[in-house]
Amino acid sequence: MNIAFVSSGNSVHVKKLANGLIKHGHSVSLYTLPNHNKIVKEFDENVKIFYLPVGGKLGYYLNAPILKKHLINGKYDVVNFHYVSGYGTLARLSKIQPLVASVFGSDVYKYPHKSKMNMSRVIKNLDAAKVITSTSHVMANALTAFYETENPIYVTPFGVDLELFKPHLSNHDSSVFTFGIVKKLEDVYGVHHLIKSFSMVLERLGPDHRCDVQLLIYGTGSKEDEYVRLAHKLGVSDRVEFHGYIKNVLVPIAFNSIDVACFPSESESFGVAAVEAMACGVPVLTSDASGFTEVVEDLKCGYIVPRGDEVAFSEKMLEMFYMDRSKLEKMGKYGCQSVRQKYDFEDNLELYIEAISKVIEG
Repeated sequence: MNIAFVSSGNSVHVKKLANGLIKHGHSVSLYTLPNHNKIVKEFDENVKIFYLPVGGKLGYYLNAPILKKHLINGKYDVVNFHYVSGYGTLARLSKIQPLVASVFGSDVYKYPHKSKMNMSRVIKNLDAAKVITSTSHVMANALTAFYETENPIYVTPFGVDLELFKPHLSNHDSSVFTFGIVKKLEDVYGVHHLIKSFSMVLERLGPDHRCDVQLLIYGTGSKEDEYVRLAHKLGVSDRVEFHGYIKNVLVPIAFNSIDVACFPSESESFGVAAVEAMACGVPVLTSDASGFTEVVEDLKCGYIVPRGDEVAFSEKMLEMFYMDRSKLEKMGKYGCQSVRQKYDFEDNLELYIEAISKVIEG
């Protein structure tokens, strides 16, 4: 297939899909705003990158005529937009078919509910698409709660590269019990909750055992400086390490260096970070955000606690700290096996290819 992505060059998930399609012999072109270029260097060299001239929110409107010319000249079999808000608007206004809409998260959970205008825009964008894909069942349900359609919504999970995300016990330092998170540093992912819960853990352990535990935070975002200040304010900065942004290929190394992966998100469309951690054989501690409840089996590969409950989260952190190593290893192995059965990227990519092919079949 000759496929056009109308999508963000900042998205790791768009990159993974594009690179995977290239490896499967398809042709992929990415049309993105000029300011969405953070990880374009990580795209396969065979992915054709086109920067549209106008950046920012106006770009979703003013770039439509230019995009239309490109799409007509490209003679694409499929035009697939990711995120049904901004890029969905841009693709719809180009008036090109056949369109596939891929919903990713906030474009379903948050954006439509901020205003009637946003809701109307999202519905128009979805109406323009012949096929809709969702990265999780829970997000598909959230979509149908406000959008009526007789057509099926194809669930195509993100999946992980199991050759990359796998256990590497040699990377682990057993002298200190390590909690960790790999996420964007934004409030929606609950990093502030995690720091506060960790401070409660240190308080319970007392000064004699303070050096027996640490928290590693990987990622960057608009709240990074605020979280660093929070760690100082709570007096835990000596046991919390901020490692900043790391490339996706280095994420397995990060997960394999920790004992428990923590994800206290306030909202999740699909718990891909938890899936990546489990693929590495690491037990997880998550909130009950719907994306996690779909991929994490409570008590088997870790624990699920109510979102925003910092006390409950800290109690589970302590429980896992004192837990027998063999039980933690059992949780890790169960999670790893579950991911291999359900979230192999190659299997999930086949589902995605099958779904977007529906527009060709009519």
